[in-house]
Amino acid sequence: MAEKVKIYKLGEVFTPSKPADVAFVERNEINRRVDRAIRTSGKQIIIYGFSGVGKTTLLFKKLKEFGINYIKTSCITGMTIQDIVIDAFNQLDIYYPNQKEEVETNTVGGNLEASFWILKANLKAETKGDTKFSQKRAVELPITPQTLAKFIGTANLVWVIEDFHKIEESHKKQMAQIMKVFMDASVEFPNLKIIALGAVNSAREVVQYDSEMKSRISELEVPLMSHDNLKRIIETGEKLLNVKFSDNITNRIVTYSSGLPAVTHQLCLLLCELNEVFKTQGKFTKIQSQKFNEAMVEYVEENSDSFKAIFEQATKISHTRKNENPLDLLGYIITLGKDNFNIAELKESIQKGNVNYRGNNLKKYIDEFTEPNRSEILRFNENHNTYYFSNPFIKAYVQCSLKIDSQHTQTIHFKEDFKNVLKEELILAQKVFKEDFGDFDFGDFDDL
Repeated sequence: MAEKVKIYKLGEVFTPSKPADVAFVERNEINRRVDRAIRTSGKQIIIYGFSGVGKTTLLFKKLKEFGINYIKTSCITGMTIQDIVIDAFNQLDIYYPNQKEEVETNTVGGNLEASFWILKANLKAETKGDTKFSQKRAVELPITPQTLAKFIGTANLVWVIEDFHKIEESHKKQMAQIMKVFMDASVEFPNLKIIALGAVNSAREVVQYDSEMKSRISELEVPLMSHDNLKRIIETGEKLLNVKFSDNITNRIVTYSSGLPAVTHQLCLLLCELNEVFKTQGKFTKIQSQKFNEAMVEYVEENSDSFKAIFEQATKISHTRKNENPLDLLGYIITLGKDNFNIAELKESIQKGNVNYRGNNLKKYIDEFTEPNRSEILRFNENHNTYYFSNPFIKAYVQCSLKIDSQHTQTIHFKEDFKNVLKEELILAQKVFKEDFGDFDFGDFDDL
């Protein structure tokens, strides 16, 4: 009797907006480091890397493997330490006995042991004679990191803090102190941890505020995904859905993903939808190559608002700087006409238009473009000491936006201009890919 084939929905396989599960791809080196950090009692963990690189997917896959339960706080811009601590208490649902009344009824009670506090999760219905205890939420009382560590430890949980970098700068010192408290409390609760997910430099921010934490934090960088691993995502999806992407489509998806698995998932999802594949196919199905350009158009349309938000965040002005405003610097970078550049090259280019320009703070301002406050619009290659745009889509959008700004007008042809520039950027991306991985047939972009 033939084994029954499991049917997967398309949204279970390719998941651009949530952590991957069935199409999860192991990355051996970082996986080993995460395993070791989770097993080490008292070790607090900071997992960092570019947006879309797979930090969340990796962590929650590991927590599931280890059978670890958790509470999760998702930070938003401007959040304070008080905000995230209260959020954690709310999730724990901690109550304390407030008063008792003389009644004859079944009541909700629990094992108070010797503690003043009780966890709602441990309560059970029981008859308590003629005494009724009423309870009040503990969040209304003064909260300390010590009590929070105790409650999370008692519940045998870890505390996951997502987008840690969004916490107010002035509160990050307190976050370092809370991590220290959790580390000390691990003597009583061996599995107690804070696991913070953040952008590049998140770990350094904690260490700089409390140097004692340097040896007590596992700083784990999730790198950009290699071309081989991005291909493995596609291959896994093919097996689960019983479909086949051509080599030409696979290589184009991998190239334009720029190391971000989230982009790979989204392009694969769009291609399957356009080929009317919404679940595991009963009959082996080839994904039509001619649908790729249509998928690219869909991707651009779907993400146009995101591109705009990224550009606006990257060019936001806090303090006006002569020759070094974010918009000016991006203009100089585009004018260089290079895929990669270093600070010396950029400085020389600026000085051609302004011989008095010194550029003492140029590196500092360019480094800002690699950080969340500037939407990580650039990346830094430590091996070559050069900078480059985080992906061809963003670079094309920047080029078109700068063109409009220089004309001091908003053109109705922006989308068409964007697509034309994007064609050129994708062709350049193909060229780089071919140099590294061989001469593949990518097709053309006439329909883009």
